Amino acid sequence: MTTTTGAPARRYVAPSHQLTFAGLLRGELIKLRTTRSLVTLLIVTVVCAAGISIPVALTAEPHTGPAKEALPMFVTTSILGMQLAIFLVAALSAVAGANEFGNGTIRVTFAAAPRRTPVLAAKLIVVAGAATALVTVTIMVTSVVTWLSITPGQLWTPVTNAESLLGLAGAVIATAGVSVSAVSLGCLLRSSAGAIFAILGLLIVVTIILLAIPPRVLPPGFSDYSFGGAVTGLLGPVTSTGKWVVSVLALVVWSAAFATGAAASMRRRDA
Repeated sequence: MTTTTGAPARRYVAPSHQLTFAGLLRGELIKLRTTRSLVTLLIVTVVCAAGISIPVALTAEPHTGPAKEALPMFVTTSILGMQLAIFLVAALSAVAGANEFGNGTIRVTFAAAPRRTPVLAAKLIVVAGAATALVTVTIMVTSVVTWLSITPGQLWTPVTNAESLLGLAGAVIATAGVSVSAVSLGCLLRSSAGAIFAILGLLIVVTIILLAIPPRVLPPGFSDYSFGGAVTGLLGPVTSTGKWVVSVLALVVWSAAFATGAAASMRRRDA
């Protein structure tokens, strides 16, 4: 009598390979490059920022006085297009943050990278980094064109003026803060439309409401600490270094709060 023994059952062993943070960054960069709506919004943002500032600079009457007297006008004109482009940055970042949740592909990302906080960090770095880099280059171009158009002064004059540098840097910081906040809201709300309405509401509606409240109800300057007030304070000439610093700190706090909320939501909620 013969007996047959079956082959030993094979146990499934999970692959030891784990997606690194560099891999997450590459993945987010690929998603950004291959999503037509995001690429379109990036292009429109750059065109809007430059397409408003440059024509205004080219048609402005040249300044005939000392070059330093033209610096406030120089800053205002150089970042004039950012008054509108900042809303496009907000919409772009909100869509980038919520897009994967809307189409369900976030499950694939979480399967490849179970730790969800690095996933959020990669999104923030890639989306905010791309938007900020493009805006920075655009502002540099508009600044050169503006300075050459409105004054015959030496090109490096604005670089030697602290207020001018802070004014231009403020627009870049505002872009980064708005982008980080919008991506975080997209991941928190998991809806592109909801995130867009939320970030635009913070930028526009809440700011208007706070400004409409009588001074006797709220302390003077209270609106400067709001999200929209901080962004507005960074998109214009610097009249006070102290106020500029307050706007930067307020925006950093708001952005950190949104990012923290998004991280907590991604860790606790299922995809």
